[in-house]
Amino acid sequence: MAVSQLRGQSSGLQYNGPQGGSRGSQLVTVLTGPFDASSAPNGAAPLTTTPQYATYVRIQAHPGQEGKIAIGGPGMANASGSVADSSFLELWPNWDASFDNGRSDTWVLSDPKWLNTIDLSQIYVYPEIAGETPIVTAFQLV
Repeated sequence: MAVSQLRGQSSGLQYNGPQGGSRGSQLVTVLTGPFDASSAPNGAAPLTTTPQYATYVRIQAHPGQEGKIAIGGPGMANASGSVADSSFLELWPNWDASFDNGRSDTWVLSDPKWLNTIDLSQIYVYPEIAGETPIVTAFQLV
């Protein structure tokens, strides 16, 4: 596995647990690490290319990097204008660690009943600067 590659980005290591809505008793990490969207045609890439259900998702702008991270839905992949304009959220990095103890902006989405209902293939990420990598973590109950 490549250093900057998520488990869900590799076709050979794709983990597909139970379908959405099911619930298990053990929390398993589905995605973890820096997310590389550089292979996407316009820089906006889904967290997974196939439906992958999770109960908790956390995306953070990578501390030390300089560009914003836009988060949105599938419309980002087909954006005719600015990809960031079709997003619903921007995360700003703390590139010089001068405030908030060095933490960068973070977005968290979780199912309130801890069901596997969040489809990671419907969450798109767009780094403003090509090659920068937000930190993504997703958990699933199996």
